[in-house]
Amino acid sequence: MRNRAEFAGADRIDPLPVDARRQGLFGLPARVLSSPIYRRIWLSGIIYYSARWVEIITSGWIVLALTGSPLLVGLTGFFRVLPMLVLGSLFGALADRFTRVNILLGIHAASLLAALILATTFILGGESLAIIYPMIFVLGCGTAADFSARSSLIDEVQDRSLLANTMSLESLSMSGAKITATIVAGFLLSAGGAPLAYGYLALLYAAGLIWLGALKRRLPARQRGSHTGSLRLISSLYSGWASALRLPVVRGVFFVTIIINVLIFPYQQLIAIVAGDILSVGPFWMGVLAGADGIGGILTAAWLTFGSGSRRQGALFVGGATGAAALLIGLALSSVFALSLAIQVAIGICTGLFAAHQAALVLSATPVESRARALGLIATAIGLTPVGMLLIGGLSSAVGAQVAIAAMAALGLIGLLLVMLLNPQLRAARIR
Repeated sequence: MRNRAEFAGADRIDPLPVDARRQGLFGLPARVLSSPIYRRIWLSGIIYYSARWVEIITSGWIVLALTGSPLLVGLTGFFRVLPMLVLGSLFGALADRFTRVNILLGIHAASLLAALILATTFILGGESLAIIYPMIFVLGCGTAADFSARSSLIDEVQDRSLLANTMSLESLSMSGAKITATIVAGFLLSAGGAPLAYGYLALLYAAGLIWLGALKRRLPARQRGSHTGSLRLISSLYSGWASALRLPVVRGVFFVTIIINVLIFPYQQLIAIVAGDILSVGPFWMGVLAGADGIGGILTAAWLTFGSGSRRQGALFVGGATGAAALLIGLALSSVFALSLAIQVAIGICTGLFAAHQAALVLSATPVESRARALGLIATAIGLTPVGMLLIGGLSSAVGAQVAIAAMAALGLIGLLLVMLLNPQLRAARIR
């Protein structure tokens, strides 16, 4: 019979010894990246995040060029997020039943096929929304599945004491990939149009597939097996949801995620109206305003990655979400560009606190056998974003963008304050 110590380490790979702490500014990032297995997962994530942003920029630009319709451009986002809503929990159940690295390999293989179809379609001159939207949906399925599988795999291989810093590093990498990938996508679109941009997208997915194949060979046999247990999806989903929602921390993260994605984040689709109608600035400064929250997100992720990790992460999570809602009311009421720009940076700092701790809090609070299903629950909450987009669109048509943003932010602020008040376990939660 195996002893307790052996069981405790059964789902960890390459943990860094406790006495291997390093001092100095780069000590913690060095510890986070000390595992060769995690380093490969981290680099595969950078490839995948880059591909995601290349597709977002390319598809939006191409649909606008083909149709000239902002509504049809908006539908690209709808089809991209829809899989989170309808399939997020399913993918979470699959990630608890099947080997996570195999799921990541499948995601890259399906995404590579979709990218090749898009590139070939434009090379042959067969541009059609009937091809673009289904392929965006397929790529969105990859994003929904990746959310549960990648975070759960990271939790398998990383030292639990470094989980908070690891997830912050993932958030930092995602923000960095967004900045570089959008620049590259814009250059490729100007140099060669859709065939070149989608061809590069296919190249990224192919590189990720090869990289993950090499990673799989390095994993111990228990992480490379084909599946773990029987696949009874309905009962598995129900038991995973029920057990997760009984945990106050997971329940709190679930409700905060719904509020943020339905009432706060949708303001971003009205940022052009805020810039033009409220702040009276042109497209260049509109772009600066739209990207300012990314600066705040990078600052937050860098601070969390380099920090000591000895914080109440639950308080940072819910405090960041609440701060973002309060700041958004200020953004809606501001008529001074410099003030609005500063508020956008501050919103990015707050949403960075929310994003960096979202998955880590769930992983820390959930039993190992149902972690991916709990993340699937959070993916479903994220998938409610289109509901918020429809809501803010209808409100802005009825009462104007300024009132719509302020009203939804105020409603979100009330909801978040209630969660903070009624869920002290979330406020006190630490990632262990």
